Amino acid sequence: MPSPAIEFEFGGKKTTPTDRLMIGAKTEVGGRQVQFFNVHLLAFFMLGSSSTMFPWQRDLVADRLASSDLPTILGGDFNVSQHASLVEQFAEFGYATVQYKVPTWHRRPFVLDHIFYNSGLRCLGHAVENSLASDHLPIHADFDFGF
Repeated sequence: MPSPAIEFEFGGKKTTPTDRLMIGAKTEVGGRQVQFFNVHLLAFFMLGSSSTMFPWQRDLVADRLASSDLPTILGGDFNVSQHASLVEQFAEFGYATVQYKVPTWHRRPFVLDHIFYNSGLRCLGHAVENSLASDHLPIHADFDFGF
């Protein structure tokens, strides 16, 4: 997913952010197809900006969510420091996040990481785990097919 040409200084040189990734896969679970996506979006807040000012990446993700007619799970590092606007945007397409209260980043109390799911699934439970393996905390969630 293309990143905008926002200039910032890194290592004493002016540069622009690299493009970001979204991957997807379909698989069969319990005889039913499920769509999975994973993203790692640009951290606009670290560049003195925000993804609401440059919504291109979020909009691309939202378009993919809107086009899925399968039970769908989207997880990843959304890098949105003010996550309410992200949660609201994806809710417009029928997606909820498993949690939005527990910070998932060690450096600041931001909820940067999410697992979103649509009405084809029901979240049975979730947890944000403690870990020092990354600067982000892992989230896990259990799902069942919705009724």
